[in-house]
Amino acid sequence: MRCPWCSNPENLVNHPEPYIKDGIEGIYGKYYTPDELLKEVIKDKGFYDGNLKQADWNITDALEIEHLPGGVSFSGGEALLQIKAIQPLLESLHEQGIHTAVETCLYVPEENVRLAIGHLDFFYADVKILDRERALDIEHGNLDLYLNNLDILLSSGKPVVIRIPVIGGFTDDAENRKRIYSLMEKNKSRILKIELIKEHNLGESKYRSLNMQLPAYNGVSDELMEQYKHELELLGIPIEVCKI
Repeated sequence: MRCPWCSNPENLVNHPEPYIKDGIEGIYGKYYTPDELLKEVIKDKGFYDGNLKQADWNITDALEIEHLPGGVSFSGGEALLQIKAIQPLLESLHEQGIHTAVETCLYVPEENVRLAIGHLDFFYADVKILDRERALDIEHGNLDLYLNNLDILLSSGKPVVIRIPVIGGFTDDAENRKRIYSLMEKNKSRILKIELIKEHNLGESKYRSLNMQLPAYNGVSDELMEQYKHELELLGIPIEVCKI
């Protein structure tokens, strides 16, 4: 799950980053060319139980997600900021019959989304803060850009799972939940599934190793997660609560 800090493209590191953890120095990140990445990916091809060229992965039911083959998922940070760089890799993966997916917060140029639609098979799209001022203040994101990109994605016919990170003090308040419900209701015929993602602090040690301050959050109870699930179930979209 991406936190409010790393959803902000201004904060994304586009080069290997040195760190110190437990007194040991190291580097987070490594550059790969598309060809180098492809060599790494196809090492695991034998574990993928399907071939893109032998089936139609334009799924229309959430239950079909469980029957997708193994493949390659691009995450981040924000993977779609790199879509032009990874386009050759995506083309090579499809030539190998390997299914592709991406996790995105959609705060990227519209052209990136359109390019991604043409080269990726499956999308996980975040919905976080739907108030314009708060989205700009917390995520440093243009909400109108986000909503336009979401509409383009949902109109594409590509399978889309919506992920809602529930972060105390950021996305969990009643007004934001109401806005999200309205957005989901408007688009319910175009959404395969909704995943509610409970906040976690697994990135705390990495923040400390980079000498960065972890964004503060208030905590979210299991009771609120279940309440949120019940609220969204009225839409008739499959809902799953995901906790770590």
